[in-house]
Amino acid sequence: MKIIFSPSHYPFFNLALEEYLSNFTNKESEYLLFYRNEPSLVMGKNQNAWEEMNYNYLQSQNIFLSRRISGGGTVYHDLNNLNFSYIKPLDTKLVANYDSLLIPIVEFLKTLSLEANIGQRSDIWLKNSKGEKRKITGTAQYTNKNRFITHGTLLFDTNLEKLEKAITIPTNIEVSSKSLKSVRSKVINIKEALENKDSEPILTIEHFEEKLAHFILLYFNKPVHIHALTQEEVKQIEKLATEKYKSFEWVWGRSPASEIIRKVNFKNQEYSIKIKLNRGATIQEISTADEFLNTQLQNLVDRIYKRESLEEILLPIGFEEGDLKFWF
Repeated sequence: MKIIFSPSHYPFFNLALEEYLSNFTNKESEYLLFYRNEPSLVMGKNQNAWEEMNYNYLQSQNIFLSRRISGGGTVYHDLNNLNFSYIKPLDTKLVANYDSLLIPIVEFLKTLSLEANIGQRSDIWLKNSKGEKRKITGTAQYTNKNRFITHGTLLFDTNLEKLEKAITIPTNIEVSSKSLKSVRSKVINIKEALENKDSEPILTIEHFEEKLAHFILLYFNKPVHIHALTQEEVKQIEKLATEKYKSFEWVWGRSPASEIIRKVNFKNQEYSIKIKLNRGATIQEISTADEFLNTQLQNLVDRIYKRESLEEILLPIGFEEGDLKFWF
């Protein structure tokens, strides 16, 4: 087994790193990867961006929006959230029962005097001081013909207020689509759960990562090699991050066809705008009750739903820059 501690906190790099290890390395190689990201919202492969986040809040807080190659729901990352990835040769039995890969994490948490267990959705839960169950880990999987990834999050000391605001849909939007919806759960940080425990204090996420990695490796009792990415590997991963993971086509264009109703301000009046987007974020239809505005909005049909397109059409007809926030 090769263990990798990512040298980067850039979410697009780390998402590309997972795919690179799965798709472009020796198919017999087995990796355990740990990484942390700058504040970011990471969607599942088949999710609709508009149903998963508050775009204006993400913009105001410099939170990245990204999409991974695995399924599952949207998760929030920051530098106090630890991400783990098992990248292994394809084993259909293990794919069907990947809870077994979570057991060493649960056992590690128990060494810290925490009451941890695996939930019905292959997630990990802890009990808080009141004995109430709270989620600390969500997981997802990706498979190809040779390899599979099982990966997840570990909330160590994440900013839960930012997490909540980032995934709270604005009140001025209604969205319907056939996308996979995230299941919202009450969460807790591991650091909070550790308060008043008799176990050895773990004050930093770096310390937590070190102890967890050591425990997992001992648990599986396999020969281990710490793998440092080569310059060539970093170059290939950065290329994949730029060309795929950072692209509009991947982050937004994979959202399924959807119907959006937005309440927007125009010349001090509020209007309800109905928008149909096809897969690829192209505006298929758009309408509103006001005749003048409805006529002007038809110039958006067949354009990509992004700020540049909206500015080009909306600003010349009287929308202010500040009004554009209601479109996102």
